[in-house]
Amino acid sequence: MNNYHFVLIFISIPALTIALQCYSGSTYVKGQSIGTDKVTCQAGEYCYNVTGDMTDLTRLTHAGCSSTRCFIAHNKCIEQNLLGKIVRFCCCNTGDLCNSRSTNASLIDRTKNRIKDFLSGFGK
Repeated sequence: MNNYHFVLIFISIPALTIALQCYSGSTYVKGQSIGTDKVTCQAGEYCYNVTGDMTDLTRLTHAGCSSTRCFIAHNKCIEQNLLGKIVRFCCCNTGDLCNSRSTNASLIDRTKNRIKDFLSGFGK
C-alpha cells in the first residue's frame, strides 16, 4: 500500500511544477519591442498580446497573463475596433512565451519582420 502512495506522489510532482511563462510589458512607440520581461502565469491563465496602431507614431502593445481577458479568444487572435482603429488581441497556452510578436503575427507580417531583421544586419 505504501508503494502506491509513493507512486502517486511521484507522478503528481511534475504537475505542480509546470507553469506557463509569458512575455509581459507595454510599449506605446512604434518600433519598440515589448522587451524580454517574463512572468509565470497562475493555473488556468493564458498568455495574451494586444497590438494596435493608434497613430502614425504610436503603436499600443501590451502582453502578460490572464484568464478573464482570454475568455473569448482561447488559442486564437481576434480583431476589434477601438476608437476607430483595429486592435489585434491574441491569447495562447500552447507553450512558454507563445505571446511573442512573431507567434501572433500574420504570415505577411512575419515575412516583413524577417526581412527588416535581415536588412538591419547591414546597417539599413
